[in-house]
Amino acid sequence: MNNHLILPDSSVDVLAVTPRVAKLMIGCGTTRLYDLLNHGELVSYRDGKARKILVASLRDYIGRQLAAEKSKGKPSWTKRATEARTAKKGIRS
Repeated sequence: MNNHLILPDSSVDVLAVTPRVAKLMIGCGTTRLYDLLNHGELVSYRDGKARKILVASLRDYIGRQLAAEKSKGKPSWTKRATEARTAKKGIRS
């Protein structure tokens, strides 16, 4: 399977994409994508038999993820791992 995303002419704004393209855009698998849809994290609609996911909802989701990650700060395990490593080597800070 080819993982290259081919979009139409760059002068056209793509508003909605298929689930296959959406999961490539955000780097997740099929199960995770449908979990996001079922929990209301992404907005989609049916066009006949085809499901379409709004590109704006993908951008909003990534924005929310980045904001949540930024608010967490540095993980505490990093500090603990560094302390353990330096203690093992006998290094004092």
